[in-house]
Amino acid sequence: MDSNQPAPRLEFTLKAFVFSMLLAVLLAASNAYLALKIGTTISASIPAAVLAIGLFRFFKKSSVFECNLVQTAASSGEGIAAAVAFILPAMIILHLWNHFDYIDTALIVGFGGLMGVLFSIPLRQVLLYLPELRFPEGTAIGNVLRASAEGKGLLKYLLRGVLGGGVVTFLQDGFQVIADNIQIWGSSRNILFGMGIGFSPAAFAAGFIIGPAVCMSLLLGIVIGWVILIPILSHFYPILGMDPTDAVSTLWSQHLRFVGVGTMLIGGVWTLLQLMRPMIAGFRVAFSSLHDKKILLNTEKNIPMFWLLTGIVVISICLFLLVAGLIDHLDLNFSTPFILEASFITLIFLIVVGFLLATVCGYLTGVVGSTNNPLSGILILSILILASIYLVLFHFDAGSLGKIVGLVIMVAAVIAAIASIANENMQDLKAGMMIGATPWKQQVMLALGVVVSSIVIGPIFELLFQAYGMGGVFPHAGMNAAQSLSAPQASLMAAVAQGVLTHNLNWSMVNLGIFVGFCVIVLDLVSRHLKGIRFPVLAVGLGIYLPPEVMTPIVAGGILQYFLAKKVNHEKLEQATLLSCGMVAGSSLMGVFLAIPFIIMGSASALAIVGPGFTNIAGILGVLSLIFLAYYVWRSAR
Repeated sequence: MDSNQPAPRLEFTLKAFVFSMLLAVLLAASNAYLALKIGTTISASIPAAVLAIGLFRFFKKSSVFECNLVQTAASSGEGIAAAVAFILPAMIILHLWNHFDYIDTALIVGFGGLMGVLFSIPLRQVLLYLPELRFPEGTAIGNVLRASAEGKGLLKYLLRGVLGGGVVTFLQDGFQVIADNIQIWGSSRNILFGMGIGFSPAAFAAGFIIGPAVCMSLLLGIVIGWVILIPILSHFYPILGMDPTDAVSTLWSQHLRFVGVGTMLIGGVWTLLQLMRPMIAGFRVAFSSLHDKKILLNTEKNIPMFWLLTGIVVISICLFLLVAGLIDHLDLNFSTPFILEASFITLIFLIVVGFLLATVCGYLTGVVGSTNNPLSGILILSILILASIYLVLFHFDAGSLGKIVGLVIMVAAVIAAIASIANENMQDLKAGMMIGATPWKQQVMLALGVVVSSIVIGPIFELLFQAYGMGGVFPHAGMNAAQSLSAPQASLMAAVAQGVLTHNLNWSMVNLGIFVGFCVIVLDLVSRHLKGIRFPVLAVGLGIYLPPEVMTPIVAGGILQYFLAKKVNHEKLEQATLLSCGMVAGSSLMGVFLAIPFIIMGSASALAIVGPGFTNIAGILGVLSLIFLAYYVWRSAR
């Protein structure tokens, strides 16, 4: 035996598989509650990476590649939970289901999730090599894994970040002695003005990782949406008698978020056009591998093109049969040829629009990470397109409207799973690329995680529905309405689907967003030509769509990175970046841990030690916490 030949590395092992599936189920359950309660999920990849590192320390033989596979599969739990929580509760809210149908739920998100894995394979060749995409959470995961492998020299910065992010998040979301945001809104002559400011450690650290270039585009979106449009909208759509903060929330929900959707719609089309050339080149490389026998490095081996195409064909057939069954169960007396025709049109929609939205979602993950990815905005776009198709395809009366809306919701849930899993896979593949992992093994492990998560996700949501109720719908009499899980995203999806089919959608705001998107594209082209400065329209649309308390800490982190980069050398900046990665990990991990007592005690305020009278002091402490985090990162490099 050649003594110089390297020993085979531990990667796809039994313990990695077992831990992967257990963590996928755990993180699916915790994120299901959070998504239904507050309309967002916590990125599972970073907590899973940290947990894997801790678990594998109990084994004599383990490797960073096993940890990478564990976090890859575990991220499927969050992805599947988000896909279900953001849309399928609409079936409960619309009284189309009286419980979560186990078979339909599993098949919808299972086939959709597997298609998302397959769609992300060719996208890897394109998105991971675009210089403007930093994949902040994927970069954080890669640095977490790399630091654990390289020893304590780098690990100390990571651990400091984990400690800082975890403690601040616990004080914010657990004890609630520090506010995670403040709302400063006022009115003059019924015109609203002000700003919301957030203090999330994960968002602040993600902004530092992203850097100033993209953060300036997010800031532009904040200015357009919240500094300019909110006062204008408050003039044309006055909301009398409401607290300014509540009035702003209503304007955002009913009007401004649709401006963001319109901007992201034109931004998605523009981004796809720009990506067309590298995507075609990537497909050429992939197809050439069918007959090119050259040996690829492990770090470049995807699932082979033959199996990719075979998988897409098989899952497409399964989706066709699933959709045909869903249409047949509507009991609207459609003929068999019409059901087959409608199923085929729906399948084409799922493949074409699913791939395009997976590309957009993957791109946005590269911009702001998985946690801040506007999956609900992507779903609104899919519902707009799908409901418009069904409006032409189906002839229905008012009595059949609810059933057609239900079909839109269930088909859009497949898109949700495609986009959500493609989103998760892109950041996982970014982390794997940083440590030299084998892409095809990550892709297979994520697919296995999708299957397991799809099997258990239905009972998890049924348990939560039976325990708390959802969206004002209660399975039992006498349940506490205050404890109901609001399912805000699913309520929005139901309203959008009904709005399109009844011609009552807020198209004026969507069209305004499209106009804003065109203006930003012109600005981007001019500024890139004159100054070399970019303003990606999708990032600007994101700044309009998401509330400023989500975006402001990201912008603050990017600004800090800009000034720190001018003061220190590359090595010192890397130390600060590693600490920021740890901060994202600590904050995300704490978010998952806090979900456990929240679920057990049935309240997101279960651990609060202060009352409403502490609000002003908590706000001041929130400002100080952001200043502390900035100083914490600054000192790590100086």
